[in-house]
Amino acid sequence: MISKSVLRIVLVLFSLVLSIPITQAQYRAGIQGVVLDAQGNTIAGATVTLTSKETNKANQSTSDSAGVYNFLSLPPGSYRIEAEMTGFKKKVLENVTVQAEQTQGVNITLEVGDVNEQVTVTADSAPAIDTETGNISGTLSTKEIQNLPSFGRDPFQLLRLAPGVFGDAAHGASGDSQNTPGSQGPGGPQANRGIFATENQVQVNANGQRNTANSFQVDGVSVNSLDWGGAAIITPNEESVKEVRVTANSYDAQFGRTSGAQVEVVSQNGTNEYHGSLFLKSIVRD
Repeated sequence: MISKSVLRIVLVLFSLVLSIPITQAQYRAGIQGVVLDAQGNTIAGATVTLTSKETNKANQSTSDSAGVYNFLSLPPGSYRIEAEMTGFKKKVLENVTVQAEQTQGVNITLEVGDVNEQVTVTADSAPAIDTETGNISGTLSTKEIQNLPSFGRDPFQLLRLAPGVFGDAAHGASGDSQNTPGSQGPGGPQANRGIFATENQVQVNANGQRNTANSFQVDGVSVNSLDWGGAAIITPNEESVKEVRVTANSYDAQFGRTSGAQVEVVSQNGTNEYHGSLFLKSIVRD
């Protein structure tokens, strides 16, 4: 027999679990553009459908009086766009790549014809460069993060590969991070801590600033240390990261706290496929 006190505790715990709100990563990427006809005139009232090729989740938008449509708060990944309007052929953009924390500009041109006819574009429809802002920035993809070698499995060690960012990622004979000239602080990951470092002060520089001016966010939340400038108190493991966006300069007012590199980490959002990974770490003892 289960006592009343035990049953009461179980019910209380169950109630607490049910009351916990479901949290989701706050994505700030998006797609926006204008629906046009062959002469360049805007088309109002067109139905634009955006479908994630990873989860098959679909969203719809209708172009406004200026022909503008938009989709906001998107996780990075590959998408398909379908645009329909009476009197025009259906337009399908099969491969539209959305990068982390970045708004992509994708204009859609419709051809006059029956809506049952379809024009399909299989090439990547996203622009090769950022046409929406003047930022000097780059994005580290999932493939790069999980396949390029990084000391201690620390994705922040790859930041120096982004445009406008430099650093030597030097380490001493003991495996400890070697600070760049003029830098004071805990430094980057050490051989015995890796991604579990409490203060990870990555040795990279951008915008002519010291590394102490760098700023770090994970899913839109600041993880900057209050003790050391340019240090992150959370270092995500490689498997949990989908993309890392690094902005070197010319960023807007939302990055008003520091003047160095702005590092935005986006966590994995999940797909319809199962994934797994395994790694081994050897420890050498004297």
